[in-house]
Amino acid sequence: MDSPAFDLPLEDGRVCAVRVAAPPGPMPAGGWPVAYVLDLKQFETMRADAAGLPGLLVGLGPGVPEDRRWDYVPTVRRTDEHDASPGMRAGAARWLRTLDRVRARIGGDWRLDPHRQVLCGHSLGALFALYVLTHRPQAFGGYVLSSPSVWWGGRYAVRLLRRRRAWLCAQGLPALGVRLTVGEHEQSLAPEESGPALDAAERARRLALRRERAMVDGMRDLAGELALCPGLRLDNAVLAGRTHRSAPLDALMPGWRWLLAEG
Repeated sequence: MDSPAFDLPLEDGRVCAVRVAAPPGPMPAGGWPVAYVLDLKQFETMRADAAGLPGLLVGLGPGVPEDRRWDYVPTVRRTDEHDASPGMRAGAARWLRTLDRVRARIGGDWRLDPHRQVLCGHSLGALFALYVLTHRPQAFGGYVLSSPSVWWGGRYAVRLLRRRRAWLCAQGLPALGVRLTVGEHEQSLAPEESGPALDAAERARRLALRRERAMVDGMRDLAGELALCPGLRLDNAVLAGRTHRSAPLDALMPGWRWLLAEG
């Protein structure tokens, strides 16, 4: 399997790391379906799927993975004392321009099916994908939102969708699909966390944090808002037995395949 890689220089001196994997066999007559996934770790998760790739897979993310905290959310001021460039402004609008540059490069190197292009994200990556959906919905034919960080910014994700839902619905979305998922244990303890490996204080800390973040409730709130958009194809699910760490296994590649089958 071909896996080219390149780093795209950014205007602030950093880089966007890009990795590409293509399935074996001939390219379809209409060009490759393509999925862009906003995390190189999740790129590897999807690439390792035993069923194989249904199209071109492109992973991208900040060269320093921790910068997702700044690049995938609305514009914020970086004030972390450990940050090499405190005070620099970053945010989702700028990362969307980076994504556009990556897509232009990939489109120049590969023949792609313009009607079967998908954006995938997990956690903060899914929060960014929701930003794209609510600002430029028809940039992609479908969106895979795995465990979006609904807790970020005082439940910003739900506020964003409620604020922009009327505009989103007015765009006319008959061909757009969204797969929205969260792990069953993202708002509770997983069975393995109830054993002797964790003491009572750590169990209590984890449970309190997950209840505060309310990932399952937040996903259902997002699904309820999206369900109000006429014509939008929505599939949402709580993934049995999955945690935040393991949820991408049942979310990303299955979501991509669902969108291809339904499109």
